[in-house]
Amino acid sequence: MAPRLSKRQLRELEELEQLERSRQASTLPTEDDIESSDEEDVPPPAKSAGAFGALDLGDDNDDGDQPDEEDDAQAAPAKKKSNKKKKKKAKSAASPAPDSPAVFASADSPATPSAQAATPSKQSKGKKKKGGKAEPAAAPADDGMDEIDRALAELAVKGGGDPGAATPASSQPQRLDPKWTAIKEVFAFDPKFLDSDAELRRMFGSKIIGNAPQAPRSQHHARFANNPHHSTSIRRTPSYLATPEPGWPSPSGVLGLTRYDGPEAQGDDAGEWHTFVHPPSYKQAQLMFLEVLQQADGNRLYDVLAALPYHVDTHMQLSEMMAQQGDQGASATHLARALYVLSAPLPPTFPSGSFRLAYSQIENRALFLGIARKVSLLVKRGTWRTAFEWAKIGLGMGGGEDPVGMLIDLLAPKAGQHDWFFKFLPALEAAYPDMHIGSYPGLAFAKAMCVRNQEQERKEGDEKSTAALKSAVLRFPMVATLLSNALGFDLPPSVVTHRRAQLDGAFTKNPSYALSLLSELYVARTSALWKDPSSTAWLRKAITQAAASLDDASLEDVRIGDELFSKGAFPQGYAPAGLIRAAFISDIASVRPYLPPAARSGTSYSFDPLPPTSPHATFYNDAYFAPLYAAGSYKRRGRGPLPGRPGAGAGGGTAQDVAAALRDGLARMLGMGPEGPQVELNDELRAELLEELAMLNGGGERMPGGFGGDEGEGEDDEEGEWEDEEGAEENTRNVLQRLANLFGVGGQAGDAAQAGRDDTEHREEDR
Repeated sequence: MAPRLSKRQLRELEELEQLERSRQASTLPTEDDIESSDEEDVPPPAKSAGAFGALDLGDDNDDGDQPDEEDDAQAAPAKKKSNKKKKKKAKSAASPAPDSPAVFASADSPATPSAQAATPSKQSKGKKKKGGKAEPAAAPADDGMDEIDRALAELAVKGGGDPGAATPASSQPQRLDPKWTAIKEVFAFDPKFLDSDAELRRMFGSKIIGNAPQAPRSQHHARFANNPHHSTSIRRTPSYLATPEPGWPSPSGVLGLTRYDGPEAQGDDAGEWHTFVHPPSYKQAQLMFLEVLQQADGNRLYDVLAALPYHVDTHMQLSEMMAQQGDQGASATHLARALYVLSAPLPPTFPSGSFRLAYSQIENRALFLGIARKVSLLVKRGTWRTAFEWAKIGLGMGGGEDPVGMLIDLLAPKAGQHDWFFKFLPALEAAYPDMHIGSYPGLAFAKAMCVRNQEQERKEGDEKSTAALKSAVLRFPMVATLLSNALGFDLPPSVVTHRRAQLDGAFTKNPSYALSLLSELYVARTSALWKDPSSTAWLRKAITQAAASLDDASLEDVRIGDELFSKGAFPQGYAPAGLIRAAFISDIASVRPYLPPAARSGTSYSFDPLPPTSPHATFYNDAYFAPLYAAGSYKRRGRGPLPGRPGAGAGGGTAQDVAAALRDGLARMLGMGPEGPQVELNDELRAELLEELAMLNGGGERMPGGFGGDEGEGEDDEEGEWEDEEGAEENTRNVLQRLANLFGVGGQAGDAAQAGRDDTEHREEDR
């Protein structure tokens, strides 16, 4: 009896038989075949496994079994020798160029015989692999295509397309205009620079500035908490804009984000425009928030947070209140909570510089205002690098609009971002010419400051920086006047009496109004930047040199400055709305007189200061709250108007009317009505009443005032209507019974439930 062969020996025997059959089928053996047979017997290449076969993930056994350990020990020396041979052959073989015809097929010209010869068949590939020799690749033809285009053409050919046909224009990759690529690069940011504590640790060391406490993943044992698949595992939601503290709940699901196709998105190829979406539960909390503002009772803001812990406008309002009371820690905490929930739905491409939000949409304004307040807090803290990154986010989100005045005239030179600033100015001017950044005095003086900082880093002279500062003074002598008053030095008489150095001092309709406002705003923000003795001396030197040339029309700076002063800096109006809003938010005493009368005397709320006036702008009005009054259960026949809406009846005896009256009573008891809290409730009782109120709202909404029902049901579906009424009656009866047990008044609840049942029976009889 013949000895039993191992699996490895059986495989080798089968491979030798296949090799013998292939030799017999070949009529003219090639030189490669003879050489490969003399050297060693190598199994033929495996069958192609599609696109993944090119990844060389390893050879799979046909039978799925592994060789015996004894066979592995015997095969080890042979494998090691084979590897050495392959390495030597790989060094001597010429690898084809990435863009050679052997790698990519051209889609502009038909396949020629030479091109077909350069592409080996399956049999020749196998022979080359046996012999280890490869012919050198032909030089790539200059067809005007890059590697990406050739790869797409090859994929089209492999997919069955005609290699001689030209690739359609729609299938070719569209290249982004260089101006949009540049603006995306300057708006991109690194999330690691958004942490002010990290910047303080870099400046003073981690021993002085301790790390922030980390929130635990779970309150359970580590065996469960560290298990990502366990239902009790609690992880903090990642956030770009805030670091959650221990005990903060997850903000997922509070807000949504969707694509925006409004007028702002037209013509901005570098931006991906979005808008936040408020679900019905959030709109209920927004309605409560607006009622609290009408009552002017700041303590009731916490009632809104009790209903929805992550209501953005409430946290923003509390942050401002705490700042006015001097509690900066609580102010920063409320602001961080608002930014935390706003950051939850942001896409992964948020740091790429392409994220855009339309300020005209009321849902988006909170993020702009939150970033502006965050920048103000960071400046007060002295973390300039972090404030610069945040300001870059606020500026980039608006695209061609700067709705809250984030143009970086102070932070770029203070944070040492000189190279970025020199790229930023031409990129912004090329992408958004309607912004007219050449009309901003602060940018001209910031450019001179950045040049000077670079000269000091390189230990060079100050010729370039002095020339840049002199150019800024010739264009905007108003800034020189204001800086001299702030720093306490005298100006040459020719500068003091020059007409372009005179400020308006208040809101006017003169063309020079915008320059006066911009100059006042820049000096109020950056006067501390010039108080260094060397900076003050440098400024005085540049002003003295420019004083004699303020009327020299042959100089380009003088001509540009005179045109801006006499014709206006912004052709679309006296000043952009974002500039006025930035002056309003800054609350600087010297800037307050420049605000328009409507901004100084009109009613404006901190959650929406100086609302936009564009025709497509949205607000917290009836259109915003319309989904709350369009619930399916109240749109069906015979349901009547909504409770609390105009025309709502006081009764009627139906289960829906009882539920409506009970809902209104619970809302007043919980302090959600216009008259405020009626009774004192502890936290446990308040939580139970909120749950009962949510049950009355249909079970689907967890916020007071939400209404259940499906929008897709028809109005003539009487069977469904009666089923809903019976369900509402049963739901109301259960709520009444639980409330009766809670307050110990079971008789009244039973009477109300019995009245509802009797009314239903009478209706059935009438029918």
